[in-house]
Amino acid sequence: MKNASRRMFLKSGAICGLASWLGGRPAGAVSASGGETPAAQDRATPLIHVTDLFHPHGDPDDHFDLACVYALALRRRLDLRGVVIDYPPSFRAGDPAVVAVAQMNHISGLAVPISIGTSRKLASRTDALPDAPRRDTAAVRFLIEQLRASDGPIALACVGSAADIVVAALREPALFRDKCSGVYLNSGSAHDNPAKPAQLEFNVRLDPAAYAAMFDLPCPLYWFPCWNVTEVRQSGGSGSFYWLPHREALAEISNSAANFFAYMFSKSTEPKWLRAMSSPPPAEPWEKILAAARGMWSTASLLAAAGLAVTRDGDIVPAGEADDAAVFRLIPVEATCTDDGKTTWQRAAEPVAVSDGSRTTAPRWMLSVTDVPRYPEAMTRAVNTLLKTFE
Repeated sequence: MKNASRRMFLKSGAICGLASWLGGRPAGAVSASGGETPAAQDRATPLIHVTDLFHPHGDPDDHFDLACVYALALRRRLDLRGVVIDYPPSFRAGDPAVVAVAQMNHISGLAVPISIGTSRKLASRTDALPDAPRRDTAAVRFLIEQLRASDGPIALACVGSAADIVVAALREPALFRDKCSGVYLNSGSAHDNPAKPAQLEFNVRLDPAAYAAMFDLPCPLYWFPCWNVTEVRQSGGSGSFYWLPHREALAEISNSAANFFAYMFSKSTEPKWLRAMSSPPPAEPWEKILAAARGMWSTASLLAAAGLAVTRDGDIVPAGEADDAAVFRLIPVEATCTDDGKTTWQRAAEPVAVSDGSRTTAPRWMLSVTDVPRYPEAMTRAVNTLLKTFE
């Protein structure tokens, strides 16, 4: 370690609001032809991170995602406006990991606010929780207030529950159309598992109606299916999953960053969570951490929101400069989702908007892994680069 239903294809002027949809999305997103736009990003992307982050952890990938978001903020690729933490499902041992956000704030020197999500499961894809008490809509109101107060569009990264984003959009659809540059959704599967065709991805199972409603949003949706094939734990052409070896990902990170992960992995009850950030973690438990590996799902979406891509060699570069060297990119798709969370999609020749006669959704994009064999190693190196940001 070191201390360091009717489709409308988008033609010129065909749909009101197209300029705000395309002009508001982060630089480096795909162009109409499906390739990355060449424009360089001239400012950090404003972003709110929505996550199922708990302590004790439910899955350590969420802490890796949080650290990557903060690293991108320190690198001035993201302007981190807030972290929304899901209300924990009853089967989770931990509560929202506000300590993890506080630790990251301390390590980074940032002062990012936190809001806790709703405990309600949506009754339908149009359920705006009209009767929910204020404590159950705090994150909904936070999202709305942040969008309303922002001078420019804000991106939303959803690596946990979709409920708070959906309810905010249902309550303020015009605000989302005008001020949300895109939702980066990490849920679902690109393909059903033939052995278990009825099986749904974990986040979808938690709230199928909320997941389905994501495909009704009036703002751009960037869909990163967690699985190429549901619950098949290997990288594939349309799934974000990859294996992250800890030894490679955590190599040469600072003492403060190492302690952030050691506190989480040990499920520590140490009340001195701030003062635990200064000295190296104990050698024996840290070696056990380094010997493990971790399933990861959300790294590509966070980099894409920041206008970045990863090359086959694991270098992080502006998306417009990656050309054919990138291990992933975004492609335009037509995508729909049934009320029970089953998604259907097909590739589109250009970005597509969908209208049901009463409302029009913005275009949809989807992850495409362009070099499946190189993807895990390249993403691992990218994560290590980000984690070495912290001093």
